[in-house]
Amino acid sequence: MTGRWMTIFLVLIIACSLIGYFVGISDGVPMPDGMGETAVVELVSESTIATNPKLVPAISYADVPKTAMGPTKEWQAMPQVLPQPDYDLYTKIEPSEADKALSSKVRASRRAFNGAPPVISHPVENTNDATCYACHGQGVQLPGLKASVMSHQFLGNCVQCHAPMAPAPFQEMDASVATRFVGLPAPKEGKRAYPGAPPTIPHSQWMRENCNACHGGPHGWKGMESTHPWRTNCTQCHAPSATLDQMPEAGNFSPESVPMLPPLEIEDQQS
Repeated sequence: MTGRWMTIFLVLIIACSLIGYFVGISDGVPMPDGMGETAVVELVSESTIATNPKLVPAISYADVPKTAMGPTKEWQAMPQVLPQPDYDLYTKIEPSEADKALSSKVRASRRAFNGAPPVISHPVENTNDATCYACHGQGVQLPGLKASVMSHQFLGNCVQCHAPMAPAPFQEMDASVATRFVGLPAPKEGKRAYPGAPPTIPHSQWMRENCNACHGGPHGWKGMESTHPWRTNCTQCHAPSATLDQMPEAGNFSPESVPMLPPLEIEDQQS
């Protein structure tokens, strides 16, 4: 008897569920109070929205990704590229010795000594390395202003080597330090194996892998530009200096074996 009553009970539950399901479907989707055709809906009708610019028509969630939002609909979150002047690789270039001397003087004024990384000649507060790369990665040019292009590969911390300007409250202070240090003069030109031969590179190539940063393209210094910027491999003709680019072998280090290093006087502190 127990099994029979249990079967009848389950059949009744299933029947009630089916009846409720079909009754609910036949009644349609229930609407909450206040969402009917009331005076509120009439107040914000399509005609009212068209005449009142402060009212924005609602859109479905499916249309949100492809709908421009906000008052600046023309703006899109995409990186922009500043237009750069065209550069003709085959324009005839005649370097000037006066321009070269002036460029050398400007470059020297930005360095503590020959070969040192240049200081940053503008404030860098509230900026990061990505900001540096935005202008100096490809050498952005603006009217009356040209950002020097990087001569080396991308590194993760620019101010680790390039000293920034003092913060705004301290820029008028005299921060010079008395010193008798005098660096070696910058090389003027490389030696040639014979008249007419391509000159050797008069400086080391360490951190100066990008020759075009100074000598080629639209980023070159005046008087230092290459007369043949269309060439893509500088060391195919211009031989690097073995003395400047090759370090002494391990275990054979001495002050005399390091190129461009002045004589050092080593004092024994234990004596």
